[in-house]
Amino acid sequence: MASEKKSEATRQRIHAVTAELFHRKGYLSTSMRDIAAAAGMKSGSLYYYYESKEALLAAILNEGIDETIAALKAALAELPHGSSVRSRFKAAMVTAMRRIANSGDMAVASSRTLELLREADYAEQARHRQAYNRFWRDLLDEGKKRGEIRSSLSDVFASMWAIGAMSFLTEWYDPNRSSIDEVAEEFVKLLFDGITARKRQAGAASKTS
Repeated sequence: MASEKKSEATRQRIHAVTAELFHRKGYLSTSMRDIAAAAGMKSGSLYYYYESKEALLAAILNEGIDETIAALKAALAELPHGSSVRSRFKAAMVTAMRRIANSGDMAVASSRTLELLREADYAEQARHRQAYNRFWRDLLDEGKKRGEIRSSLSDVFASMWAIGAMSFLTEWYDPNRSSIDEVAEEFVKLLFDGITARKRQAGAASKTS
């Protein structure tokens, strides 16, 4: 039992330093030797846990998505009972974007990262990503059932838009210009209010009637 705990602790340490290196230096610029040194172990010992850098990447990506889903569910659980789906969506987006800002592709894998995986690892990663996608679709479906989101909205397209916009956060987000909360609020406005000037359209319609 003690050896199992030690092994798991070592594995978690490997994951932590590897995720940091991949995020800071990039996957291609990080070697197994770099990872071993950062983890305070010999390269041979690292290969005892993972046979390759690809296998280590797959493990970190899977763990990152699982932890993100858990964080999203925890964020919703902290909201007051009866909170609107709009407020639930914002809380989830804030949580997801904070993780992405801190961990990049390690939190929610992007297409750039996925193409580095082996075929078997890609299939396993797809299963984890489906669970992440399902979280957002379930939230949209909840909004439909509660009458906050129109029933004709495509869950697939809406979730793809939200996930895609957040996934590229690290490429355009500037904390000196706006906070994560402010960005999430703008995303929620786009999703729930759209971009149409409804009042203006309504006024134009009344003049022609």
